[in-house]
Amino acid sequence: MLVVLDIKNKSMKDRFLNFIATLDYVDIKSNSMDLDISNDISPKEDKIDQFAGIWKDRDITIKSVREKAWAK
Repeated sequence: MLVVLDIKNKSMKDRFLNFIATLDYVDIKSNSMDLDISNDISPKEDKIDQFAGIWKDRDITIKSVREKAWAK
């Protein structure tokens, strides 16, 4: 599948492309010369560890998530 993205904010573009490059099931191909993806993370490294702590200091439980998701 081919998807074309036009990301206007350069700093966000770089972040997005760096994130996408960590996914082992996505190949990035570009005709653009300004594509700069750093490969500082090994593709075999477990990527889920990069998200550790994103819910830190948040009062979230599985019960509260379910209550919001299936509110009657």
